[in-house]
Amino acid sequence: MKYRTLGQTGLKVSEIGLGAYPISGVQQQSDGTLSGWTGTDDRQSIALIHHAEELGVNLIDSAESYGDGHSEAVIAQALQGRRDKWIIATKVSPNRGLDAGSPDLPTQAKNRICEAVEASLKRLRTDHIDVYQLHAIPLEGAMPAVMEALATLRKQGKIRWYGISTNNREAIDKLRKLGEIHMLQIGYNLLEQQADELLHFAKHENIGTLLRVPLAKGMLTGKYFKSWEVPKEDIRYERFNRPESIDAFNKLSQLRFLAKGKERTMVQAALRFVLDHHGVSCVIAGAKTAQQIEENTAAVDVPSLTESELQRASAIVDTIRAPNWSAN
Repeated sequence: MKYRTLGQTGLKVSEIGLGAYPISGVQQQSDGTLSGWTGTDDRQSIALIHHAEELGVNLIDSAESYGDGHSEAVIAQALQGRRDKWIIATKVSPNRGLDAGSPDLPTQAKNRICEAVEASLKRLRTDHIDVYQLHAIPLEGAMPAVMEALATLRKQGKIRWYGISTNNREAIDKLRKLGEIHMLQIGYNLLEQQADELLHFAKHENIGTLLRVPLAKGMLTGKYFKSWEVPKEDIRYERFNRPESIDAFNKLSQLRFLAKGKERTMVQAALRFVLDHHGVSCVIAGAKTAQQIEENTAAVDVPSLTESELQRASAIVDTIRAPNWSAN
């Protein structure tokens, strides 16, 4: 494994991190239906995290909303006795339960952040969160209170560093006028490259970056080039079956040339593409099995895409109107 510095935080993060959304599994929703990531179970997920550690991965990214906290709970089980070996990143939904028109909005917003931190700390069974991230852009009237709450929690030692998961530069600029933003989680992949300028900005400002959806929720793994069927309870089912997605899948097989036998798989080509952007600190790749994490981590050593490969891939991608996994 190779490591990079997460901007001004000084944290040394593995080039490949572990995205913990898939390990939240399938959970019952408030309406009684099942939804989430199919094909996993808690014991397998715990073993996966341990194997990732053996491969040099030291950052895991979760959220309070992943399986309604189940992802964080699984991480807690896996990291018992080895917490010091991991950088835990998790996220808060800052607007959950807030009334945008309430005169008490700032107090509501501050309480939402503080209560969410305490709940995540409890689920994670830890006394601090290394990287805490806003999972959405706070309501306009709540922004000052949210940034004040984050600064207070950092002073208390409950969070070490904080930032936001968004590709919205305007929102980032607003928040930075109200307080510190130590890092960004940015959506970027071979199909969705709109964040290129934002990544350059982050590099210039020494803001660390965690890169999400590098495989476009599985679209770039090659697994679904022939058939994109996933169970109806899978969180990707609806988006995979949109007309534009079906059209994208029919064209994605043209990218097979990026895989070069034993030298570089399709997964590794997609991850290598993201790793080669100089504004990237760590690529968060989801995994559910030991084989997947091994393939992901091996991407740090595969050949970069050549200029001719990039040009050929770009011409193909220009014809694809894929689901917008990266925007938020």
